[in-house]
Amino acid sequence: MSALKDGRVAIELDKTRYLLFDLNAVDAVTDKYGSFEDLGNIINPTQNSKYVKDLMYLATLMLNEGLEDDEPEFTVKQVGKLIVGSKIVAAMNAVTAAISFGESGTVQSDEADEENPKIAATMNTI
Repeated sequence: MSALKDGRVAIELDKTRYLLFDLNAVDAVTDKYGSFEDLGNIINPTQNSKYVKDLMYLATLMLNEGLEDDEPEFTVKQVGKLIVGSKIVAAMNAVTAAISFGESGTVQSDEADEENPKIAATMNTI
């Protein structure tokens, strides 16, 4: 099944990996944050001084949901090692895209992404 049809959003890390914001992720996020309504602000550096920790948590959660059944799960530490340099912005965009797709079935990109073709290309690899 293609990533687009099954709801996963691709991200290039050590290889192409997939994030999935499914009902399991909604449940985990609701347990951790009380709601999933404000996730955009949770990974926004201007809104949350601990956004890196939250980004690693969300990326790990969604990467694990996007795995095939026979693949081993990631730890937060492993994901932190995969997301380096410019991949931090790509990870924020991929997490946002996965949330958007999980909520509405479409990927929403904001104007900043459209102005930066590299980021937009990363977001649109679904």
